[in-house]
Amino acid sequence: MLQWGNETMAKMIFINYCPDDQLSGCMILSYKAELTYRRLQDLIYTNDDNLFDDAIIWDLATRGYTEEAPAIKEELIKKGKITIEQDKIRNKRCSAEIQAAKDRHDKSKKAAAARWGNANASSEHMLEPSQPLTTNHKPLTTNNKNIYTQEFDIFWKKYVLDEGDKRSTKFDTYKQWKRLSEEDRSTLGDKFLAYKSIHGEFFKALERFISKKIYLDVTAEKPMSKEEFAEWQWNMDIDMRKKGLKTMRWSEDYIRRLDKHIEMNK
Repeated sequence: MLQWGNETMAKMIFINYCPDDQLSGCMILSYKAELTYRRLQDLIYTNDDNLFDDAIIWDLATRGYTEEAPAIKEELIKKGKITIEQDKIRNKRCSAEIQAAKDRHDKSKKAAAARWGNANASSEHMLEPSQPLTTNHKPLTTNNKNIYTQEFDIFWKKYVLDEGDKRSTKFDTYKQWKRLSEEDRSTLGDKFLAYKSIHGEFFKALERFISKKIYLDVTAEKPMSKEEFAEWQWNMDIDMRKKGLKTMRWSEDYIRRLDKHIEMNK
């Protein structure tokens, strides 16, 4: 059970998860660091963002290679995957998802209280409109004034206009951008460019990059190029095929190419 304030709730069992974002976000990690990172994420979720930075936790997270725990911890911190705050292991994405779950719980609780608390209200009172109806559907205006801050305009020009990005929309992005902390704003642009370089034409628009919290799983470090990623994926697929495994994304022609390569390099 999780204790949120004075509320006791069932342990968190659902989170927003995007395999594509997780894969691209872990591209810069060694394979043991990636496995450890994924274990730590689960531990953070199941401990309500109160995961202690102690030997027991690291032994659990690095099960099978505990002697490498110090080096792996250093790698995860250096590459921005975790931080150590007040003797706790933190991850921004996990913290955001846990807070979102708390917010959903609070919202549902208030809605239930309002629904049952107003059950005896008169229909006349409930049907009384708080404002008169209007047929004036003119869009909101700002008297032709720029609604965007100078900081955002500079950001938009550098990371969207100058990059030729025609997918992202300025107004929707600004609504999301305003909610970010100064720290997250400072790295957002470089993270978005790193994310786009991995996903190519299939990248999500900047407003979704923010609203879906993808930026929390991306590092501003230079990512693999398309060619480097293709080579990495090919080598991974070869290893899988050697073990007799395959995935749904493999076509029959691709499988034949893998088998031919393996046969030629025996």
